[in-house]
Amino acid sequence: MKATSTGRLWFLRTLSVLLMLASVYIAWYTVSSGRPRDFWKEKLNPQRGEITAIPGEFEDQQGKQVKLKDFQGKSIVATFVFKDCNISCPLIMTDLKFFDAENPGFKDNGVFLIFTFDDHRGKAAELQAFLNKYRIEGAHWRVLTADAKTIRNLADIFELQYKKQQDGKYVYMHTNFYAVADKSGKIKREMRGIENNKSKFVEEIKSAL
Repeated sequence: MKATSTGRLWFLRTLSVLLMLASVYIAWYTVSSGRPRDFWKEKLNPQRGEITAIPGEFEDQQGKQVKLKDFQGKSIVATFVFKDCNISCPLIMTDLKFFDAENPGFKDNGVFLIFTFDDHRGKAAELQAFLNKYRIEGAHWRVLTADAKTIRNLADIFELQYKKQQDGKYVYMHTNFYAVADKSGKIKREMRGIENNKSKFVEEIKSAL
């Protein structure tokens, strides 16, 4: 009986800690940018120009050095993640996988660019492991990392906020964001937040390409 009570107490304590962390994350995420995080109220015609014109050198999951201009001529769906985030990043990756499954032709003329907020240069195997974690295959999936300055510049261009805290455990906080660009590299659509309606998410991307 005592063992059962102790187990129940630890369960309740763990649940309380998780709920507290979730509350902190939601509060920060809601107020940090100074504007609502409504997925469907972003500008339909972003004014950030061409994603392929953004400078900087990146390294992908195969250790290849690339520049964003290398992806000109491809439709682009871009997002940002922490490689080890287990809060919202799994939802982001699930959304992209759903779009990929619903649009099998995308792999022929499009590419997913998944930028990491952390500098993982020289650790291509870790980036590949990230894709393996989600059972993702295909040359049209590229996980890109760079030095901290380049990552910060890219995040600033898209007005993204991110922070990694360490206090015994990692707590990853970041803007959930997608950018959609046509084959010329022009950004046609930006979306922030997480949308539960995956069919609507797919249609939003398709209408922008």
